[in-house]
Amino acid sequence: MGEDETRQQGERHSHTAGKRDDVPAPAEMVDEANELECFRHRTCLWDSVADMGVLLSAIVALLALTLAPHLLFYFDITPKIVVLLVGTAMALPLAFGFVRARSREMRWFELLLVAMALSLIISTLLSADRALSFGGSNWRRFGLLVQLSVLALAWMVGQYTASNPPRIRGLIAVMALSGIPPALYGIAQYFGWDPCIDPKLYHIGEAPFTIVRPPGTLGYVSYFATYLLSVIFAGAALVVAEQKVFWRLAGAVAVMAGCMALFLTGTRAAMLGLLGGVCFLILWFRPAMRARVLGAVLAVALAVALGMALFYFSPPGELLRSRTRWFIEDPHGGARPLLWRDSVRMSAVHWASGWGPETFSIYFPRYQSADLARAYPEFYQESPHNIFLDAFSTQGAPGLVLLAAMTALGFYCLRRLRPEPAIAALGGVLGAALVAILISQQFTSFIVPTAVYFYLTIALLVALLPNSDREAPEQSRDRERADSRMRIAGTFSMLPMSLLLIVFAVQLFVADRSLAKVDRLIRDSKLVQAMRAYQNVEIWAPPGMRTELWYSRAITAASSTAKDPREGVPAWHEGFGAAKQAAENSEERQNAWYSLSSFYGRQNDFAHTEQCLREAISFAPNWFKPHWVLAQVLRLAGRLEEARAEASLAADLDGGKNAEVTQTLGEISAALNISKK
Repeated sequence: MGEDETRQQGERHSHTAGKRDDVPAPAEMVDEANELECFRHRTCLWDSVADMGVLLSAIVALLALTLAPHLLFYFDITPKIVVLLVGTAMALPLAFGFVRARSREMRWFELLLVAMALSLIISTLLSADRALSFGGSNWRRFGLLVQLSVLALAWMVGQYTASNPPRIRGLIAVMALSGIPPALYGIAQYFGWDPCIDPKLYHIGEAPFTIVRPPGTLGYVSYFATYLLSVIFAGAALVVAEQKVFWRLAGAVAVMAGCMALFLTGTRAAMLGLLGGVCFLILWFRPAMRARVLGAVLAVALAVALGMALFYFSPPGELLRSRTRWFIEDPHGGARPLLWRDSVRMSAVHWASGWGPETFSIYFPRYQSADLARAYPEFYQESPHNIFLDAFSTQGAPGLVLLAAMTALGFYCLRRLRPEPAIAALGGVLGAALVAILISQQFTSFIVPTAVYFYLTIALLVALLPNSDREAPEQSRDRERADSRMRIAGTFSMLPMSLLLIVFAVQLFVADRSLAKVDRLIRDSKLVQAMRAYQNVEIWAPPGMRTELWYSRAITAASSTAKDPREGVPAWHEGFGAAKQAAENSEERQNAWYSLSSFYGRQNDFAHTEQCLREAISFAPNWFKPHWVLAQVLRLAGRLEEARAEASLAADLDGGKNAEVTQTLGEISAALNISKK
């Protein structure tokens, strides 16, 4: 080889090497990609907002935080529904933008969610009140559309966090941190500071036996206490799973705030759930760690118990001591044992498909036993106060089986997590949360936040399991191409559903906002303006929103104190018309017919008064009040034999709780005896 040839080869080699040196190393390519990703998020607002992690975190956080007093009528319900619907609508088209998990347990989870959705759809189609089953009742708005959104959110969380512990820990951190403000708010409510809700609404009884049941941001104390269980165990998960001091401290704050707020609610079911979760967590750890964990738990429990005892016997603990008296006087948990028995009897009638979502309050009064009526004659039972019985009554046996299967899947995943040391501790805390929630929910039904956190807990347990599928490179490439086509199809197929969710959310928000305006106008005695404003409620009300009964009572009561007859008389007739509508479609039919009877009674129209009362009795045969009033109507009509029969039945169903009922029976009996002489 000559010198020139050698030099030329060297130049070619040097030139080629120079080209190779211009290509970045793999690490440099990763850094550059990260920089481009950061630049993309800094320069494109939509990409930042649309990030699935941001969306899911926002939904989970805002569900419990949102409260809109003075803005909305159902200020503790509607904001949460709007957050869920709008957030889900935004997330659904993006849900197909990431690779779908293919583990066996995730497929089971997906199948159960789909089966649950189909069961809900069938029950809604077969419901006697499809509009109510679709849109939901006023007290929780948990109809078909909202429940489908809950299931969709659980699916998206499962897919987004599947086999990705950092994402799982991130979502748990959101659950813990977003729970601190509601917990502190509940504590403040106990001590008398509440800028949002009238404290009279959650103070029960007269001094010195008054008790306080802080509802937090969830509207009712039992739901608030159940929600706090998720906050407590999410905080515990941060303490166990995180390495950074900040996150551990944040988790500890969530645990302490949640426990304090839970203690002050005085809710037995949630306290029992907390105890069950802690016991499960102790048993979860292996014997080598169990002694240390048990020692730490006992030390913390002893310190907490000492602090609670000091507080309990201090002057600020007077309201808790009053609550203890209620425990002693009512050891069986109120009406629940009889309610559960009667709910099973009702559900067995339509065991195959259920009565339909949100129809319990319409049909249960027909199946309420005389025993339950006598024990609690003034109680309105809006649900079975048990998630499994709730599913059984609304969806029949399929709903009950599917909910039980979903719960069993969570515990099955726990068993699979036990041999995985890297994630076993985090799985154990999530399992403890599931145990605690499950115990507490045996005494309450789902509302949107508690349902979301229940399904999220199971979704995270499923997501913790590693992906068990292994594919050859050729299969993987084929699957990726199929997934790419599926993502495009899925994105476009979700747009109509997203549009439906947004339309419903807008309707609900505007109607509720208008109803709050009507309420303010009635309170200010501006009845003509209130009647005009109510027309806007009727225009915007989504399916299932039934407000006629409330409106009838509110505007009629205001008409009796109106100073100007030009406002009072039209307002009374407006209330009369609303009462007629309520009797046909209210979710409280017995109350609506009973209310309508008072309008006819005021007109001395005894025939229609009797008819309305008998309709009320047909919807609630064992409710004492329509029997009692009917007895008085029959007495005025001179039908004393019938009057005494109704009065006797009313006195029996009242259970001796109201002296006026017994007095009416005595008066009618005396009048009948005189007439026979």
